[in-house]
Formats: sequence, structure tokens, C-alpha cells
Amino acid sequence: MSICHLCRQPAVGGLLDFGPQPIRNRFLASPGEREYTHPLAVGCCGACGTVQLDRPAPADELRPRFDWIGYNEPENHLDELADDLRKLPGLTPDSVFCGISRFDDSTLRRLRERGFRNTRRLEPLRDLGIREPGTGTETLQQRLTPKTAAALAAKHGRADVVLMRYVLEHAQDIQGLLWALRTVATPHGYVVIEVPDTCRALAKCDYTTVWEEHVFYFTPATLKNCLALAGFECVWFRGFPSTAGDALVAVARAGAPPERMNAAQLREEVERADHFTRQFRRQRERYRAFFAAQRRLGKVAFLGAGHLSAALLNFFGLRDLVEFVADDNPHKKGMYMPGSRLPILGTEALRERGVRLCCMSVRPEVEDKVIVNNRPFLAGGGTLASIFPDSRYALAI
Repeated sequence: MSICHLCRQPAVGGLLDFGPQPIRNRFLASPGEREYTHPLAVGCCGACGTVQLDRPAPADELRPRFDWIGYNEPENHLDELADDLRKLPGLTPDSVFCGISRFDDSTLRRLRERGFRNTRRLEPLRDLGIREPGTGTETLQQRLTPKTAAALAAKHGRADVVLMRYVLEHAQDIQGLLWALRTVATPHGYVVIEVPDTCRALAKCDYTTVWEEHVFYFTPATLKNCLALAGFECVWFRGFPSTAGDALVAVARAGAPPERMNAAQLREEVERADHFTRQFRRQRERYRAFFAAQRRLGKVAFLGAGHLSAALLNFFGLRDLVEFVADDNPHKKGMYMPGSRLPILGTEALRERGVRLCCMSVRPEVEDKVIVNNRPFLAGGGTLASIFPDSRYALAI
């Protein structure tokens, strides 16, 4: 049993071990380039039910080596969220809102549009001393400690509402990060936390959800329990389903939390995680058999040279069954995928190289656009399918 990164109990078991894996933001300049790898294993804590990585990679290894790498998070629900936040008891037009990262900028803008004038956001260099180029959430979660939060509170004053979207799941010291948020907020202030909801992905055994950058894989029950363990009372909670990725938003404040996770909830979390772990070997065999059959019929490629394609190729060992990965990002074209070392070519190569099946790993909301943009490939007899099981273009595996 491993020590839980959240509750600190020696209760993390049932590990699904993927072995040494590359950092998926490190594209290769040549197929023979040396590559850093780190052990990747995920398990579930039998004491608090939280699915998590066993040994996260060091933050400096996760830092992108290219300044053009960036990530987007779902925003379709933010107007709704801003409307809900403005109704929180005790807030006035003079209330101070503080965002933690650039992912909070769009929420802060919406709040200003709703009459809240006092908004600010932490600046990486000025407030956290982040000087390294290409840094992101992996570095922010490391630098925002209780000590730096106390200095920020003394320098800028404390905020009535602290916003933090898509950082908590990256936290390698989650209790320290949550305490830092309490320090940035006023004693009775609100902390608004948004994380990916992995409940559906775990239940459907979507192994692409495991990523070396995400330490935690929250569900509604485990996020609420996480906040309770850190001394927060959850005063508002909501899930936002989306084709771009389900989201969970919690509004919490320091105080006596209600009852923590009960035995039935804990059992449900552990059983879901156990199912996710047990099904991996079967899923890997199914995918290998499917792609081997497709390869006998013609060439196979992927579209979208991101971490989701890399996960499927590396976890399921599909390197020998796939020709290349297509992507029109000028920075990625001509490079090679982490792990599989497959070449990254422009989408014109789908038709030029006679690909029969192309598997899309792009966000479901842009699949229609991708299909329109690749009409010549389709007209030539090619097929586009999605790696996402909920897509209407999903692979028939």
C-alpha cells in the first residue's frame, strides 16, 4: 500500500501500472532522440476513495520545453457560473475577487461585466517568482505555498472570493495548496474550485484520462471529501457536463465541514476504481485486435498530436499498427510523438499516403469542423472516427 497524497493514510492499492512513460508534452526532434521517462501508475485510496497517481513526476520534468505548448479548458458554462457566483450571500459590488491562474481570466471578465469592479489575478513573475519560460500549472501548483500566500495577502490584501480553475488536480502538495487558498481569502471568504469530473471516464474505462500532469481524478464525492479534509465547508456545488470534458465546481469557505464520506459512498468510489483497473488488460487486447484487423485492410493514422493520442498509442501499444499522426500545427509538423516516436505530418498526408482509417483525438465539439476540413480524404474513400466512446463518430470497437 502507498501513502495517499490527500488523507495521508497508507491505503492506496489496486495500482494500474503503465510502466515507464514519457512526458507527453515533450515532442521529439528525431526518432532516435533520447527520451525522459517516469513510472506512471494510478490507484485508489481505500480510506478516502480518491483515485490518484502513485508517484507524480517532478514539476520541473513536467514543465514544457516548448513555449508554444498551451492547454485550453471548457468555458461554455462560465456565464452560468458567473450568474450563480453573483448571488453568493454577503457579496457587494465592492467585493474583491482574486484569480489564481490565466484559466480564471474569462471568469473574472464575466464578473466585471456583472458589476464587480475589484478583480485581480496572480502574476507568475511578480507574485510567484516564476521566471522559467514555458511554465504552466505544474509550476504554479509548486510555487503557491502557504508561505507565498501569506506574503501575497500582506502585499495585496485578502480577497472575498478566490477563484482557482483546473489547478487542484495537479497539486503535489494538495493540503498545502488548499491552505494557501485559505490564506489568500478573507476569514469568511469564498474559495471557488473547478476540476475535471472523471466519474464518467472512470466508469467507462477511458484510459486516456490518466495523464502524468494530473495527480488526482476527482468525482463529486471525492472532491467534497477533499475539501472537508482540508477544513472547508462546501456551500455550493454543481457539475457541468460538456463534450469538452465534464467539470465540477465547488464554492467553499473555512468552517466546520458537514459529515465526511460515508461507508456506502466510499465503497462506490473504490468499486468504480477497481473496475477501471481490472478492465485495462481486456481493453488493451480489444484495441490491439481491432487495430490489427484494420491494419490488414489498409493504412491507419491518428489525427491530433496531443496527449490523448499519445496515451492511447502508448498505453495500448499501437505503435506498430499506426503509420503516423496528422496535425496541422506548424510547430508539431516534422516532429515525432513522445513514446511511440511516430512522425507528425500535415493532414494532407492522409490522402497522399493512402490512409484508410484515421482516428480523431480532437475535442468532440470540433469534430464536425475537422470532418469538413478533410473532405478530400473522405471523398477518396478514407474514414474518420473518434477515439472518444461518447462521440457520434466513435470507433466501433
